[in-house]
Amino acid sequence: MSTPGDAPVFLHRLLIVTCSVLLVVLLLYLVRELATILQPLLIAVFLAYLILPAHAWLVRRGLPRFVATIVFLLLVVLVLTFLAALVRRNVEKAMADLPKYQERLDSMVDRALEQLPIEREAFDAMMKELPILSNAAAQLGRTMQAAETLLHFVTGMFLVFIYLAFLLAERANLPQRVRRALGEAGAGQVLEIIASINLAIAEYISVKTFVSALAGLISYVVLWVFGVDFAALWGILIFLFNYIPYLGSLVAVALPIALSFVQFDEAWKGIVIAVLLIAIQQAIGMFIEPKMAGQKLGISPLLILLALAFWGLVWGIVGMILAVPLLVTTKIILDNIPETKPLATLMSNM
Repeated sequence: MSTPGDAPVFLHRLLIVTCSVLLVVLLLYLVRELATILQPLLIAVFLAYLILPAHAWLVRRGLPRFVATIVFLLLVVLVLTFLAALVRRNVEKAMADLPKYQERLDSMVDRALEQLPIEREAFDAMMKELPILSNAAAQLGRTMQAAETLLHFVTGMFLVFIYLAFLLAERANLPQRVRRALGEAGAGQVLEIIASINLAIAEYISVKTFVSALAGLISYVVLWVFGVDFAALWGILIFLFNYIPYLGSLVAVALPIALSFVQFDEAWKGIVIAVLLIAIQQAIGMFIEPKMAGQKLGISPLLILLALAFWGLVWGIVGMILAVPLLVTTKIILDNIPETKPLATLMSNM
């Protein structure tokens, strides 16, 4: 039986839940509206975690901090410029070759129909009932449009460069500002937590970037040896999509596999390419990455899928690439703060 004192407690809890829902809605709105600012900032943060260990190594060897920063910023610009030029060249060639792939696909369909008791007219009518399968060339065209979006993403890295420059410059003065703000006693604890968070995040991002680059490079070599068109573009896409667990690597290798079956008359080439690319992904995902990281992500698979769905809805492909690094970063931060450690435990799959 409820008592009069229960009403204020219920209203207080209801107010907290309502404010929490409103806060989530507001954050979702701001994340979508400020995507052009937040996406480059997050990319710059992850690049900074990759650069900082080598940057600190150069500084310890006597190179002035400012010079080391300039060296790495120039390196980032050169890498991004090279990738932008490479992707642009491959995308332009792919768009020009689409009619050729359409003809080859039609020829493959005609040869297949000769072996089946189906008339071409009946097959075309059936395909119209299945719009997702009706025009494979159009599907390839949409894939290339997605690659064009990736190109704009790569070539629009100027803002990332600016953020990265300021992040590297601000890092040196952060401990002094924290000590002035919190005092020596409070600053020591805060800086210790920040250091442990930075170490864990840098380790995760470094390992993930290395295994993704390894998958992209080996896959590129396989595709180049067999003469698959746009091998460099597929290698870059495999590298980026490997940041997306479960789905990313499968989608990335499915595209060059499908192209190999259309490009080559010999079916065995497509089969061998498919076996090799899938084997590369399985070997890296099941053996190399867990061994380097010491363990897998340590996050509930359901939570990973929800994060992929959420950030994919908010930011598209870029959001899906950033989803798991953001989720892992959040878990690491929560795990290193005593008050929020129970939340990190709930996120774990242990």
